[in-house]
Amino acid sequence: MEAPRSPTTTPVRVAWLLAAGSLVLVAAAPLFLLGEVMDRPGVHGENAPGEHVTFVVIVAAFTLSGAWLVRARPRNPIGWILLASGVLQAVQRSTELYGTRAVTDPDQSLPLGLTALWVASWTWMPSLLIVVAVLPGLYPSGRPASRLWVWQIRLAATAIALVALAVMTTQGGVDDAVDGTRLPWDLPAWWPWVVGILAAASLAVAVAIAVVGTLVRVVRATSPERQQLLLLLVAITAMVGTVFLPLEFVFPVAYAAVPVAVMVGVLRYRLLGIEVALRKTLLYVPLTLMIALIIGGTTTVLARLLPDGPLALLIGSGVVAALFFPISGFLRRGVDRFILGGRADPLGAVTRVTSDVESSGHDPVASMLDAVTAATGATYATVTDASGAVLAATGAESASLTEAPLLHGGDRLGTLRIAPRKGERRVTDQDARLVAALAPHFAVVLRSQQLTQELDRERRRVTTATLAERDRLRRDLHDGLGPSLSGIALGIQAATQSLDHDPAASRVVLDRTRAEAERAVAEIRRVLQGLRPSVLDERSLVDALHQAASSMGFGQPGHPLLSLDSTPLPVLRPEVEETAFRIVAESLNNVARHSGAAHCTVSFTSTHGDLRIGIVDDGHWHQPSSEDGVGVPSMHRRATDLGGHLSVIPGPDGTVVEATLPMEAR
Repeated sequence: MEAPRSPTTTPVRVAWLLAAGSLVLVAAAPLFLLGEVMDRPGVHGENAPGEHVTFVVIVAAFTLSGAWLVRARPRNPIGWILLASGVLQAVQRSTELYGTRAVTDPDQSLPLGLTALWVASWTWMPSLLIVVAVLPGLYPSGRPASRLWVWQIRLAATAIALVALAVMTTQGGVDDAVDGTRLPWDLPAWWPWVVGILAAASLAVAVAIAVVGTLVRVVRATSPERQQLLLLLVAITAMVGTVFLPLEFVFPVAYAAVPVAVMVGVLRYRLLGIEVALRKTLLYVPLTLMIALIIGGTTTVLARLLPDGPLALLIGSGVVAALFFPISGFLRRGVDRFILGGRADPLGAVTRVTSDVESSGHDPVASMLDAVTAATGATYATVTDASGAVLAATGAESASLTEAPLLHGGDRLGTLRIAPRKGERRVTDQDARLVAALAPHFAVVLRSQQLTQELDRERRRVTTATLAERDRLRRDLHDGLGPSLSGIALGIQAATQSLDHDPAASRVVLDRTRAEAERAVAEIRRVLQGLRPSVLDERSLVDALHQAASSMGFGQPGHPLLSLDSTPLPVLRPEVEETAFRIVAESLNNVARHSGAAHCTVSFTSTHGDLRIGIVDDGHWHQPSSEDGVGVPSMHRRATDLGGHLSVIPGPDGTVVEATLPMEAR
C-alpha cells in the first residue's frame, strides 16, 4: 500500500521542476544564435558569452533561492515570488533569442517567431517590478504586516498588470531585438497614454508606499526583524541604484544578490555575518558622502578666494580630518544602537533593568525577568529556585534554552533560562554575555525576595505566638489567679473585723486565707510554667531545640550526640510549636540525665495535616519523676490537650518516643 503523500510534496516538486526547467531553458537559449544570427540585417546586439553567463547566474539565483524557500517554508509566498521572477527572466531571454532567429530566417521555417518576440517584450518588466513593489510588503514572514500593506500589495499587483498590458499592446517594445518588427494590430493613439499614465501613477504610489512603509517598519521593529528589513533594503537599493551605471556587469551582480539576501533573511538573517555587513554599510556610506560633501563644498567656496594652488584642497582635507573622528564615533554609536538594539550597550541594558526593578511595585523576580527578556529579546524566559520550582516565567515555552546560574555568597539560589530571539535557533553570544552580566543582579533580587519572605513568615509566626500567649495569660489570670487574690483580700478583711470581739474566728479565717494564698502561689507557678519559651520567639523550632540540647550538654565530651532531622515544615500554630518543643525538650532531658545513651535522633515530618515527632535513643529506659507536672504524664497530657497522642516504647537497645500533633485546630 502506497504511503500517503505529505501535503507539501507536490508544491515542492513543482518548484524544483520550474527551477530546473528555467535553468535548462536559459542555458540552452544561446543555441538559437548559432549560424551568425546576430550578424543578420536589423538584428540588435552581439553574441557575447558574458551576457549569457549573466542571465544564467540571475536565473539560477532567483529560481534556486525560490525553490529552496518553498522547500523550507512551504506556506511562505516569498519563495514563489523569487521563483516567478527567475522563470520570467528565463522565458524573456529564451523567447527573445528564439524570436530573433525565427523572424530573421530566410526560409521562415521556425513558427511563432513574432509571438516569441512579443512575449520577450513585456515579460522582463514583471520579473523586476514584483521584487521592488510586492516583495517588501510580504517580507520576511510572508504575510502583510497590516491592512495598509494588504492594499499596497493589491495596488502593486494592479500597477504591474497595467504596465505589462501597456507594453504588450503597443508597438514600442517588440522591435527591440529586430528592427522593423511590428505587431499585427494598431490601437488608438490615446490607448498608450491612458493605460501608461494610469500604470505609471499606480506604480509610483505603490513603490513609494513600499519604500516609506519599509523604512517606518525598520524604525519601529526590534531584532531580528529590523536586521531582516535592513538586509532587504540594502539589497534592493543596490539593485535599483546600479540600473543606470555605465558598468554593465554591476547591475546583474546586484540583481542576483537580491534573492540570496532574501533567502538569508527568511531562513537565518545572521548567516555569513550579515549584521557586520549592515553595520559597515550604514556606517561607511554616510561617511563617504560626508567626506565628499565637505571637500566639495569647501573647495568650491575657497576656489573663488584661492583659485590657484592646492591650498583649497588642503583646507578641505583639514576640515575633514577635524570632523571625521567625532562624527564617525557618533554615527557608529547610532548605527550600533539601530542594528543591535540593547546589545550595543550592555552596561546601559543593566542600568535599565535595575531601574525597571526599582520602579516596579510588583513581584521583583517577575519584574526582573520581564526586564531581562526585554533587554535580550528572548521569546521565552524562566527562573527557578535551587529545588527546580518555577518562580516566574514569561513568553511561550521553548525547548532551546540557555542557562545562567544565579549565585550569591557562594550559594546557588536558582537558574535563569532564556530562549533565542525570534527567528534564531540559539541564543547569540552577545545575548549570552548580556545575561551573564545581568545574572548577579538577578541573584541579589532573588536573595532579597527570599529574605523578605523568611522575615515575613517569622514576623507572622512571632506575632501569632505572642497574641496566643497574651490570650492564654488573660484567661489564666482572669479565671484562676484573679478570684484567688480577691478571696485573699476578702479573708483578710473578715479577719480584721472579727479580731477584737472573736479572736478564734479570726484565726480560722486567717488559716483559710493562708491556704488560699498558697493556692494562688501554686497558680502563679503553673502560669509561669505554661509561659511560651522565649527562645521560640527568637528562633525556629529546630534551632530552638538545638539551643536547648546544647544547654543540656548534647555533643559535649561525655554526653550523647544529637541528630535532628526535619523536612520543610509549614508555619505551625503557636500551641503546636510550643507543645512539640516541650515534648522533645523533656525527652532530651530524660535521655541526657537518665538513659546513659550515646546517641539520640529527633525527626519531624508533616503527613496528612499532622506533625509527627520521633525521638530515638540507644540508652536504657528510666521512668522519670512526674513531680511539678513534668515527665511522661506531662508529655501525654500536652499531646492529648491538642487532640494528638503520644507513645513511649522502651526496649533493651533504647527507647522510642513517638508523638502526633494535629497542625490544624480540631
